[in-house]
Amino acid sequence: MPKLYSKNALRKIAGLCLKSADVLMASGAETARVETTVNHIGRACKVHVESYATPTGITVTVGDDRTITIVTRVRNRTIDLDKVVAINNISRNLATGKIAFQTADKAVDEVIRRPRLYSDTIIYIFQAICCAGFALLIDGHLASIVPALLVGLLATYMAEKCSTLPPFLMVFLNALAVTVFADACMFFDLGITHKAIVIAGMVPLLPGLSLTNAIADLMAGELLAGIARTTDSMLVAAALAAGAAVGISLGQFLPWM
Repeated sequence: MPKLYSKNALRKIAGLCLKSADVLMASGAETARVETTVNHIGRACKVHVESYATPTGITVTVGDDRTITIVTRVRNRTIDLDKVVAINNISRNLATGKIAFQTADKAVDEVIRRPRLYSDTIIYIFQAICCAGFALLIDGHLASIVPALLVGLLATYMAEKCSTLPPFLMVFLNALAVTVFADACMFFDLGITHKAIVIAGMVPLLPGLSLTNAIADLMAGELLAGIARTTDSMLVAAALAAGAAVGISLGQFLPWM
C-alpha cells in the first residue's frame, strides 16, 4: 500500500523529480531515460509518479489521492553527458537505498551548480583537432591541417558568441562563417580543397546526438518527442545547408574564386 505523504513531502518529491528530469533533458538525454529516472525516484520514495517529458517541457505528478503537479519549461539544451551520468547514478543509488532522499536532493543541486566539465580552452583545442582530423580524412594532405585547425577555432568561437540567438540562426551564422573562411583560404592557395575546409568545419555541428535520440524515442514509443527531435535535427541540417549555400554564393564575387 502506498505511503500517505503530506502536501509538503509530495512537493519535495515532485521537486526532486522535476529537477532531475530538467537536468537530463537539458543535457541531451533521451526522453525514455528522463521518464525512467523519475520512475526510479518515485519507486524509491514509495509514491506513485507520472511524468510527461518533451524536448521543451516536463510535467510531473506525484501522489494518489493527494497529488502535486508541477511543470517546467526546458529553454536551453546542450550536450553534457557528465551531468547525465551523475543524475543517473543519483537516481539509481536512491532507488537501491544506498543514499537517503535528503542526500539525493543535495546531490542533484550540486550537479545543477556544477560548472562545465571542460574549460573553454580544452573545448577550443579539441574542436580544432577534431576538424583537422576530418580535413585530413577528406583531403588526404598534411597541408589541410592548419586551415582546418583555424576553421575549428572559428566554429567554436561563433557557437559561443551566438549562443543567445535562436538555434536555427546560430547554426546558420556558424555555417556561413565557416564557408566564408573557406572562400578566403582559396586566396592563399594552400593546396587544400574548398569542400575539405567546409566539411571539416561543419561536421562537428551536425545534429548527430539529436537524431540518435529521436530514433531512440520513436522506437520506445515516444512519438511526440521523437517527431519533435527529428524536426529539430532537420532544421539544424537545413540551417547548415542554407549557411553554406549563402557563403558559397558570396564566394563567387571574390576575385580568387
